[in-house]
Amino acid sequence: MLIARQNIFLNQTFSNKKEIFQFLARHAVAQGWATDADKIEADFWARENQYSTGFENQIAIPHAKTANVARAGVILIRLRQPIDWESLDALPVQIIFGLLVPESGAKVLHLKIINSLASQIVDDEFREKLFAAKDEEELFQFMQLRISVQGEA
Repeated sequence: MLIARQNIFLNQTFSNKKEIFQFLARHAVAQGWATDADKIEADFWARENQYSTGFENQIAIPHAKTANVARAGVILIRLRQPIDWESLDALPVQIIFGLLVPESGAKVLHLKIINSLASQIVDDEFREKLFAAKDEEELFQFMQLRISVQGEA
């Protein structure tokens, strides 16, 4: 399970992508997935600058597949208030799944994680739970039932 309980953060008050990318990068370092938060933040920006990672229904999946990551991980953030993200449907984003995947040998893993998330975020029940869960533990238990990736790093 790539989404561990300690990587779920609800009711956060970030106001823009920069703050979120900084948080994701610092948390990746704190979890031991990476050693340099500045490089991880730059990797998120490099990907985001190719095209927006904002999907539809107020969900974004910023991701970095990079040599700066030693171990894959997913961080889930639910914002108290949605923020602008240049999403496909032009709606502001309130749910962020930050993905970090090591570059070497992780192409398949990277695609499996994104496909697993993408297949869930189109499901109405899944999205409703993302927005309605009362606390991190409730959301963690739900996510364990719904998201799994074979060959997790």
